[in-house]
Amino acid sequence: MNSALLVIDMINDYLHPDGLLYCERCREIIPSLSKTIEFARENNIQVVYVNTNLESESDLLAKRWRLHAAKDSFGAQVIDELKPKTDDLVVKKKTYNGFFNTSLDKELKQHNINNIVITGIHTHVCVLLTATGGFELGYNVAVLEDCITTDNEAMRKTRLTFFNTHVGELISSDEWKKRIEADLLK
Repeated sequence: MNSALLVIDMINDYLHPDGLLYCERCREIIPSLSKTIEFARENNIQVVYVNTNLESESDLLAKRWRLHAAKDSFGAQVIDELKPKTDDLVVKKKTYNGFFNTSLDKELKQHNINNIVITGIHTHVCVLLTATGGFELGYNVAVLEDCITTDNEAMRKTRLTFFNTHVGELISSDEWKKRIEADLLK
């Protein structure tokens, strides 16, 4: 298949109680996302973790939110419940957009991927800007509504509308799985 499942910022600094910018509410998607990641792996869909990974106080996100998800730290690692496997790709980012100044576009093109499915946290920034970046690079974009979240419900709602009207398709993980299964039967 020429699809990839992007898993954005499911890291300890955001999702572990000891994380520097812990978002307890953001943990609500872990069960659904875990099932979706396993489904992707079982169906040979490339899983790509796109993680904030900062090096210094001078990084843009560190200037805005303080240094967090520091390179090689506990905070920059994917949470235990969703650890990457050997065949998964891991892309490090220093801004909200997973495509900006990263290897993500190159990695996807090397795997002949033209469909991206977006999941992860901070719907209103990292998820939004990565989805928009993918759209602007010509990818077909789907966002899995039950596999994205943020701690700001008002912003979440407006971004969901934006995804569906301007970037790609907003669907549930169950609907996406049904489509993949139907394509496999063809």
